[in-house]
Amino acid sequence: MAVLRHNDSTHAKMQDVITTGMRISEAADNAAYWSIATDMRNTTKATSTVIDALELGAALVDVSYQGMEDLISITSEIKTKIMAMKEPGVDRYKVSSEIYELEKQFLSTTQSSSFNGRNLLAPGDLHYTEKSYVDGNGKTLNYIEMSPPDTNVAFGGIVASYTKGKVGIINIYGDSNLNVFGPASYKNADGSTSAQNGLADTPQADGMTGGVPHPDPAKITAWLPAFNGRTQIGMGTDDMFSASHMGEVPDDLVETATDLLLKRYDDIHSTLTDRAATLGSLSMRIDMQTDFNRTLTSTIQKGIGRLVDADMNDASTKLKAVQAQVQLAVQALNIANNAPSLLMQLFR
Repeated sequence: MAVLRHNDSTHAKMQDVITTGMRISEAADNAAYWSIATDMRNTTKATSTVIDALELGAALVDVSYQGMEDLISITSEIKTKIMAMKEPGVDRYKVSSEIYELEKQFLSTTQSSSFNGRNLLAPGDLHYTEKSYVDGNGKTLNYIEMSPPDTNVAFGGIVASYTKGKVGIINIYGDSNLNVFGPASYKNADGSTSAQNGLADTPQADGMTGGVPHPDPAKITAWLPAFNGRTQIGMGTDDMFSASHMGEVPDDLVETATDLLLKRYDDIHSTLTDRAATLGSLSMRIDMQTDFNRTLTSTIQKGIGRLVDADMNDASTKLKAVQAQVQLAVQALNIANNAPSLLMQLFR
């Protein structure tokens, strides 16, 4: 009976090993190995969470990179339009209208390059209003006026940033803080406007102090609206006229204006390219880290398996041997139970 009870216990244990595939499924089996395996399983769960976070980060970077590629493409298209303005007989008003649409697309792309509610290019709403005015030639020119976010908070991104406390225009310019563009002026709380970066009180042909003044100040005021609250999209912080105003540039200043704009857009294009390269490097880094964590998880799982997993071939063989032992013990018990009756038959 003792042998039979032992065999039954061994049979139950081997059956459990075959069912679970684990030779150590609880602390009673081997406290040291079970403890190590439990800790390592917790590590793999944490690593799995890290992988999920990296996947989300990779998706965000991929969306941002695609947005940057589109911005680079838009900038290149604007440069092509500016070059076209140098050609004799080109209707600069029509080309300016096309550039204006490209500038709007630039802002739209910047704002829509988000994933899961996050935007690396401009982490905040870019509020802008499409406006227009009539120049000295009686032509209507469109421009974009920007305003602060709904909430007066600071945010910074690869393309756009907003400084808390500034009233009016969002900074969008190229500098070491990963910004790309800049406004022509700020709107003050009292409704007045102030120039940026010490622009001359009198508008200049190139938007800077010491520039070449145009003989018609009224036209220049419209052409270079540095003090009327208009924001020129696609400009640096020194030269404050937009390519979308090129329609009214006097013929004798077209060459100078287009060269200046091309230089600015070359700088913008270079800045965007650098930022796109940064995003590409970041994407590669995330992929490498994700692959490492996947490899780490797989390695840890293999290590856990070596500690607690059962050798199924060996366990199956042992189970069959134990089943044979149980059957033999049962047969032996039957013989022992039947032996007295056999002896009684001999005395009859």
